Formats: sequence, structure tokens, C-alpha cells
Amino acid sequence: MGARKIARKVTAKVRSAASVDKVWKEAEKAIAGERKKRERSGETFTSVTRDQYVEKLKRVKSPVIIGNGWSNTAPPSGTINYSVTVQNPDPVTHVFLAVSVTIGNRNPIVSNDEFLTTWDTRFPTYAKQSPIGFSLGPGATTTISFSIRIPAGVEKTGYFGNTVLQQIDFHDVGTYFDRACFFFEVV
Repeated sequence: MGARKIARKVTAKVRSAASVDKVWKEAEKAIAGERKKRERSGETFTSVTRDQYVEKLKRVKSPVIIGNGWSNTAPPSGTINYSVTVQNPDPVTHVFLAVSVTIGNRNPIVSNDEFLTTWDTRFPTYAKQSPIGFSLGPGATTTISFSIRIPAGVEKTGYFGNTVLQQIDFHDVGTYFDRACFFFEVV
């Protein structure tokens, strides 16, 4: 574990205040657009604040999740619409990116290994963009959308959705970048 922490510190990017301001302005525009779109359709929308964004850039490998929106309720056999907004704050293009979504109460789990290995198996798991992921150029932002099917017979209660942004490595271990959470109710 100690070696892992050291490696992470060594690979952390040092960003100038000017470069952070530049990518934050792009993130802020994308957030405002998504917020307007999601709230207009009655969805919940959450996003990072500037302070959270700055902290995220210090601890998370790039790219990063900057916002997500979702419909609040659905009956059994219905669907929850979910979208996640991703930004690349780096001066290089990232390729083979993918977003995966699972359902289960895992938001407070600190260990990414544990977070990534358990979920509520009554719900399907989702991943996009197949077959080789998506690319995100320098400073670019994209929103990935999902329709999450609610299985028949599940309890009428609240459920956590968990989102992971990762880079696919087709011949070795992929790279975990960031994660987010959303909360909906089956009615």
C-alpha cells in the first residue's frame, strides 16, 4: 500500500493556477449547459464546485467526472434516465475511455478494489461506449447517457447508482480515473 501511495504522488500532475482556471471555465460552461437541460426535463443534477474541482484535479487521474443527472423515480420494470458528464483537463487526448454504471450501496466505500467488485446483482450492469470506448481531446467535455432498467419485483425503496470512469487496456489492467454516485427511488 505504501508503494502505491508513493507512485500516486509521483504521478500526480502539478498544474499552474492559470491552467486550472482555463479548464475550470470549460467545465463551468459544460456544467451550466447540462444543468439547464436536466433540470428542464425534471431530473436531478449535481456537479462539482470550483473548490471540489481543484481538489479533484489534485487527487484523481485525468479525465474527471464533473456532473451527473438522473430521473428521480421509476416503478418496477420502468427505467431511470442517467447521464454523466466527463471532462479531460489535460493537454493530451485520452483514448479507450469507458463509463460503467452499477447499482448498490457502495458510495462510502473508500477502497476502489472493493467498490468495483460488488453490486446489487438484481440490476444489470452498464458500460459505454462499445466496442473500443471513446476519446476525449484536450479540454473537451462529453456526456454519456444510460437508460437503467428497474427489475420487476425489486423493493420499493431508494437505490444508489455508482459510476466509474476508466480507460480500457485490451491486453492488461485498465486504469481507474474517477467515480460518482446518484440516488433514485423505485416507487
